[in-house]
Order: sequence, then C-alpha cells, then structure tokens
Amino acid sequence: MKKISFILAVLCCFSMNAQNVGDVFTVPSPKGTYKITSINPNTVTLVTAQTSKDNPRYEIDYITVEYEEATYDITSVQQDAFRNYHDANVRLNFNKLSNISTAAFYNVTCYEINLSGSHLTVIPNNAFMDANCKEVSIPESVTRISANAFKECTVSTLNASNLTYIDDAAFQWCRSLTSIDLSKATYIGGAAFYGCSALSAIDLSNVTYIGGNAFEECTNLKNITLPQCLKTVKQNAFRGCYLTSLTMYNTAETFENNQHIMADNGTVTMNIIDWGNKNALSGNSGINQAITYKYDNETITGELSLPDNLTILGEGALYHCIDLTIINMPASLTQIGAKALAKCSNLSAIHCDATTAPVVANANAFSEVDKNINIFIPDNAESYYSYKHTTGWNEFSNYLVSLQTIKGAAIIELNHTAGSNPSQDVLNIVTNYSAQINAADDKATIEAITQAGVAAIIEQIKIDRGLVKIGNLYYLLDSEHHTATVTYGGLEADGYATAEYTGSITIPATVEHENGTYNVTLIGEHAFQNCTNLTAVTFHDDITEINDYAFHNCSKITNLVLPYKTTYIHSHAFSSCTALQTLELPYMIQAIDNLAFENCSALTAITSLSPTPSALGYGPFNGVSKSIPVTVQGSSLEAYQQGPWGGFTNFVTNQSLDAAKTNAKNAIVAALGSYHYVSYIGNLAMGFCQRIEAVTSIEQVEALGTEGVYAVTYSIKTYQATFGEMGEPCEDCPAVEVKKGTTTVKLYNPEKVEFRKE
Repeated sequence: MKKISFILAVLCCFSMNAQNVGDVFTVPSPKGTYKITSINPNTVTLVTAQTSKDNPRYEIDYITVEYEEATYDITSVQQDAFRNYHDANVRLNFNKLSNISTAAFYNVTCYEINLSGSHLTVIPNNAFMDANCKEVSIPESVTRISANAFKECTVSTLNASNLTYIDDAAFQWCRSLTSIDLSKATYIGGAAFYGCSALSAIDLSNVTYIGGNAFEECTNLKNITLPQCLKTVKQNAFRGCYLTSLTMYNTAETFENNQHIMADNGTVTMNIIDWGNKNALSGNSGINQAITYKYDNETITGELSLPDNLTILGEGALYHCIDLTIINMPASLTQIGAKALAKCSNLSAIHCDATTAPVVANANAFSEVDKNINIFIPDNAESYYSYKHTTGWNEFSNYLVSLQTIKGAAIIELNHTAGSNPSQDVLNIVTNYSAQINAADDKATIEAITQAGVAAIIEQIKIDRGLVKIGNLYYLLDSEHHTATVTYGGLEADGYATAEYTGSITIPATVEHENGTYNVTLIGEHAFQNCTNLTAVTFHDDITEINDYAFHNCSKITNLVLPYKTTYIHSHAFSSCTALQTLELPYMIQAIDNLAFENCSALTAITSLSPTPSALGYGPFNGVSKSIPVTVQGSSLEAYQQGPWGGFTNFVTNQSLDAAKTNAKNAIVAALGSYHYVSYIGNLAMGFCQRIEAVTSIEQVEALGTEGVYAVTYSIKTYQATFGEMGEPCEDCPAVEVKKGTTTVKLYNPEKVEFRKE
C-alpha cells in the first residue's frame, strides 16, 4: 500500500506541473496570449492583449490568469503587448507587475490604466508613447520616467508622488496633460514637457537640473518658482511659455549664459528672493533678454541705481517707495511696467541713460510722481524727441537739455509728420516753420511754432493723398471702379500721432460722394493702427481684404466677427489687439498672413466658418494659447486637425451648423420638386446659417418652414431672366433672399450651382 501511495503522489505531482517555463498559451479571460516565466511561484508575461466584443465590462483586471487548473500572477507586460488595442471605455487594472517592457502600451486606446498596486520602479522608454487614454496611475515605488515614455500620449493626469528623474522627451507633446506631481523631482531632461500646452502649474522645489527645451511651448504655464538648489538651466528651457511671473534666488550659477533660455516669453516679472548682490545677474544675457525685476520696496531709500544691462523694470517694481529720492536707469533699459514708480512721492530726479525712451506700459507707471522734477537724459535732439513722444515720459515738463536740442527735436517732429515721401508743398511748409524755429529764443515760442507747423502739414497731406472724410471715416476713392478703401487720416501710419477713430465704428456698404456711389470693399493698410480707444467694429459683408497693420494695437477691441466675403487677412492686421477675446473667421477666408493675430493673448475662443482650413503664414497666432476652443464644422474636423491649423489642440465641432446645412439642402431640393433638378448645391446652407438678418438664432431660421422654402423656389426661378434658359449653368449667383413676414434671411453661394430641367 505504501508503494501504491508513493506512485499516486508522483503522478499527481507530475500532473500539477505539466506546464513549463517558456510555454505560451492563449485564454479568453482576460483575453490575450501569455508566456510562463516561472513555476512555483506561478508567474506569466502578457505577450499580446486582445479586446473582447463579448465582454461588456468596463474594467478588466490583468492581475491573475487561469490555465489548465493553475493560477498565474501577471507580473510583466511584453513589448507592444497593447499595440492596436482599442476600447475607449475600458479601465485596465494591474497590481502585481514588477516589470513592463519598452513600448508595452504603445498606441493603446482605453479610458484608464491603473498600475498603482504594482511594484515598478521605472517606466521604460516609449512605454505609453502615442497612448490614447485619459488617466494613468502609477505606483509610489516609481521614481523614474524614461525617455519618450509618454510622448504624444493623451493622458490628462498622472498620479505619481515620488518621481525624482524625468528623462528626455518623457512627456513631449502631451497636449492634454494638466497636472503632474514634480515636488520630489531633481532632474528634468531636455524637451521633457515640450508642447504640454495644458500644463498650468508645476512644483520645482527640489529640482537641480532643467534640460534644454524642457518646458518650451507650455503656453499655459504662467508662474514659476525656481528653488535655491537649482544649478543648471539649459538652452530654451522656458521658450514660448509666456510667463508672467518668475521667482528665483539670487544665484549667479542658476542659468547658463545663453540668450535663448527664455526667448519669446514677452514680459516677465522677476521676483528675486535674496538681493544680497543685485548685480550678480546683471551680465547674464539669458535672463536680461526678457525678464523684469521686482525689488523689496520696504528697503529702498535715497538714491537707487538699477543693475547694468537691465532691460525691463517690471510692473509695480518700485511701487510706493516713498523714501526713494533719485533713480538711475541704465542705457540698456527698454521697458517700464505699469505702476513701476507709482506713489514714489518723494522722487526728485530721474536719470535715464537710454538714448531711446523706454516704453511705458501706461501713464500710471509714474502716477503720483511730481511731473516737475528734474529729468536727465542724453542731450541730443533724437533722444529728447523720443522722450517727449512716449507715453508716461511725455507728462514730465522739466527735461534738462539745451535750447539747441529742443530746436532740433522740434524740426524732427515737423519732418516726421511730413513722412517719408512728402510732396513739394509739404516740404515748403517744413522749410518755412523750421526757419521760424531756428530764429526763436525760448522754449514756449518753439513749442507754439511746432504745433502750428504740424497742423499745417497734416492738412496738406490730406489734400495730397486725396482723402475724403465721409461721416466719421476717411476713404480713398477709386472713381474708375467706384470702390472705396477705408484708411487713416493724414499722417503716415508709422508716425507718433495716433489715428483719431474712437468708440464703436460701423463700416458702411456704400458711401456717397459728389453725386456718385462707391462700394466699400477694402480696409487699407494701417487704417485703424494705434486706435487704442476703438472699442468695436461692425463690418458689412462685401469687405474682401483686411490689409497690413489695419487694426494693429487696437487694444480695447474685445470681439470680432469678420465679413462673410473676406478672403485674405494680411500681415499684422490685428496684432497686439490685447483685449480681443472672441474671433469669428468668415466662410470665404482663404489665407491669414504672417503674425496677423500676434499677441492677441486674451483670445479665449475662435470660430472658423470655412469648411476648408485657411492657409496660415508665419506665426499668425503667436502669443495665443493653442488650447483655446476652435469651433469648426464636424465634416471639416479632420482637415483642421491635420492641416495648417494642427498646432491648436482643442477643436470643437458645431453640430447645429452641420444639421442646419443638411436640412436646408434637403428642404430646397424638396421644394423644387418635379420642376427643376438641382445637380449641385455645394455649401449653400453655410451662408444660410452664417449671416442672418433680423434673426437671432439658427433655430429661428430652421423654423421658417414651408413658406420660407417657397420663397427660395421663387427666388431661384428669377435667375432665369438673368442667366438664360434653365439648363444653363448659374455661376457666381447672387444671394438668395428668403422672406417670411418681416424676417429676411440671406443665402450665399460662392460656389457653382447648376439648375436644369428634369
């Protein structure tokens, strides 16, 4: 009996361990192929995961797997195991993993990947590259994210609390990433977060190294605090972030001496925590290119000399320094922020060595500073002219310069007003008033002569340019074609004098002049440039082009709906419209030229009514967040995502617009019935929904019903008289008017439409 029992025991043992290390098997739950990696303990590697249409679960646990009456722990995931795995609603759970291979989750599609219960320490190269999932939870044991691990992944949040090392390009182009815990990180590799445009806050309190391009194009990253332990920041680390605040310790070794570290940031307020040596950073071009300084106002007394090579004095930098008496500004200074010297009520003198007046954010930079204090500047005509015509500086009255410098500046003003290509009549005016200025012997007389000369020059320029003022706008009239171009009044557009347009402007469809009617079709170059008090513009639909710098620096315009027939927006047309919040681009837009909307940093939404993405020149939306919603037709979504607009990351489809388009086409075809056959309607309904007169919503238009459809039929029949017998093509047909009671809807059709008998 003992012998028989021994044999049975051996047989049972053989049966239980029939599988061998290296064996590969496929099972339906969780569906996939596995490879045995050890026996006792029983472990397997997931070789290939497969979706199961028969499995309705929203969660799949890749924890254990059953095979031939044995249970195996899933402890590793092989390379490409989840490549082409697509189930957008599923959550994948793992809690026994000790290893995942390179590219294990490459190109996976799922809702969430939960690794939080696993024993991983490193996320390997390319592990989640191109993965389409919203969340990834990794265990606290993970300390390193390797190169390209999450590159171009759609993850929005990454739950990890002990990361210390982020390798090169680890999260590059993760445009949906909004948050990640970097509080323990010491190393951030090159391009680690390049293009993470949704990332808005980071904790770098323990970082010692930041690689080149590490946070480049993180356009929502506004405020950064760099720790005292930081040793190295490489080239382009924060390029294109458009920071508004940078806080750091006064350590000269923090930045490499490279001018591109913060290139393209615009204006940044720099708060130095320790100002033991204010000049320690002054020779560092990598900082001074685009950084401002903020001082500890409580300690500023008496005379203050700003650091050599300083370029920007930041917003509120010396606000309420009531004990400051004299300030010395270096020749390198180019900008002064809002309230930078406001409430410095005991200031008695300003010395500024800059030959060109530093640009002042607004006049309140010198608020409550006595405007009769002594101002010392370089004693030459060009410098004095610059200071006297720069916002803020022009409020001061006591510039300590020679009478000869004042005369020279006055003559510069006459010549500048005359422009670069003056007529002989203008030159004669300049010569006459220049002689009077040279003969004067006091400042007040010189200023009075200059003012009279400028007024005379402006009036002559208006005559020379053929300007006509109709209503509250200036026009250039083309009598041959009976068209009118909206333009600026008198001065050359690059002059210091600003255009006179203010408030809300309506550009008419036509203007009358000397018994003739002119169609207004163009907005001319510089037409509204520097109209900083212009708040709104209403266009009519026949404007075809908006030319260079037309609305440059119109800093109070908040909303723009561009004309339906506009095809071309030229270079810098709306650049520096810093209050602009919403923009609607028209149906017929074809191209937006270089820097057209540069520095429109307040933009929160763009709508493009064109079914075809417009061509884009160089950087037309520089300084605009690429994560703002861009609304397009549903049928055009892919073209926008993959075309020239691909830099934007948040496209929204206008479903109501798509539905209205389809409904309108069907209704018109049905109304024509057996009388006519419409072979091609094209995008007729786009106009149907875009420009609606006396109607406030798409729903009201759709409610026009049968009566409206008959009106369409009647209007189409009237084309016969204009375009010949039915059956001939109707090209460039005019707008069709649909009427219901007092409501009129215009249907535009810029494409070819053919009507023929059935």
